[in-house]
Formats: sequence, C-alpha cells, structure tokens
Amino acid sequence: MSSRRRSKESFLRRNRSLSAISDLSEIILSPESHSHRIRDVAARDILRLSKRHGSKNESNSRIFICRSCESVMRFGTDSRVRIRNKSVITTCQRCDNKKRRLI
Repeated sequence: MSSRRRSKESFLRRNRSLSAISDLSEIILSPESHSHRIRDVAARDILRLSKRHGSKNESNSRIFICRSCESVMRFGTDSRVRIRNKSVITTCQRCDNKKRRLI
C-alpha cells in the first residue's frame, strides 16, 4: 500500500469520525426529541470515537458529558453546578466526579 493511499484513507477516516461526533452531539443537545437513555448512548459513543480517532468534541455538548461514568449530566436532577472564584464546578452526582473550568 502506498503512502499516498494510506494518508488519504486516514484523512477520510478522520473526517468521518468528526461528522459522527457532530451528529451525536446534536442528539445530546436536543433533550426534547430524544430520551435520556439514547443521549447516554450518544455520550458514550462520542467518548469512544474521540479516544479511538484522536479527534476532539468541539461542540457545547462536551459540557454535558461526564467522562468518568460516560453519561449525560442533566443539570438540576443528576448534577450540581457551582460558581466559585471565577470557575464553574460541575459535579456529577452519579459518580461524584468534579469538573472545573474557568469562566
């Protein structure tokens, strides 16, 4: 297999993974049209795709995903959000994982 063909295949593979991640993040960001179970599966698949292909989730849906238990955090029901010292602290109440990010 030539190097040109190999690089083209990896380029196409990376583009397919990015489009799949964007489709799955749309599912996560629309809670009114998808059940919580489907959104959990989409979050798990996003994490697996990003680990396998080395592509990042640039969407706002990454705020809603707990990387520890691989589920969607619903603010107010199974997660807690606090603002302290110019940072937002999000706590998943399923696994007690804390995520800090600057404002």
